[in-house]
Amino acid sequence: MQRNRSERLTTTTYMAILMVATLGLSLSAAAQTVNVAPPIVQFSSEADAISGTVTKTTLGLLQQPTVTIAPVDQSTTVTLGYNDVPANSAAQSVFGVEVYNLSTVEDITLASDTGAQDSGQATANTGPGSLLGGLISWTSNSVPLFCFPDAHISGQVDCQDFAKTQALIINGVTIAPGTFPAGVSFPVTGPINDPQCFFGAETFSGTLVAQETQFTGDGTTAPSIKLTGLHLVGDATCSTQGTIALTLFRTHYDLAIGGTTLTQQEKSGNGTLHIIIQPVYSLLPLGDS
Repeated sequence: MQRNRSERLTTTTYMAILMVATLGLSLSAAAQTVNVAPPIVQFSSEADAISGTVTKTTLGLLQQPTVTIAPVDQSTTVTLGYNDVPANSAAQSVFGVEVYNLSTVEDITLASDTGAQDSGQATANTGPGSLLGGLISWTSNSVPLFCFPDAHISGQVDCQDFAKTQALIINGVTIAPGTFPAGVSFPVTGPINDPQCFFGAETFSGTLVAQETQFTGDGTTAPSIKLTGLHLVGDATCSTQGTIALTLFRTHYDLAIGGTTLTQQEKSGNGTLHIIIQPVYSLLPLGDS
């Protein structure tokens, strides 16, 4: 009896030691997973209300010089600091057409470079705005972008974005509110009031893409991410009326509304960075915020 009892005790003791050792290894592995030091990253941020190009071609042959719309109300922060660039309004006409009209514009950028809390932020906001003389309009548009090094995954930069547009109207029709995946597109067609199209009528046809995401240099020491809140691309065609329609001229528009960009720099120069983001786009009804 004594011998059996001794064997049981020895077995029990051995199992207990094994469990403790196994648990210790598991905790050690978990600790190694959790306690990965985040990369030391410098951020540069940029935000602007609108940018783009307008190109006009007459009779399908004569192309006028492209008009470039430089970033409007641009805010920029490099490495460390805070910049807030507000404007009561911003508007521009090209080839006789009001390309954009924005009010209550505010572009904000900031960057933190403390080593322990590196981060970058960029936000492009407008109040009521319109494109192409009112063919597209909204009550407010906001494109925020926030990035920071992941505390648990070495070399990963996590970014967040919750862009939203309130009361989006295209050619007099209000787009139904809801939550959409980034990159959702809406067809845009309708007339444009163009004083230079005095021998005919002008109609626009194109696409409005919401929350467009672009990556540059992902997996390098200096990747960047750019978000465009609303990206309109299409052509306005001025044609004669009657049985035989003749195209007098065509104007190509490429307009980016609400641009935010964050560039990361891995300071040690020994590692690469990979950006992770799952953006969400929301259309809000009139009255919500």
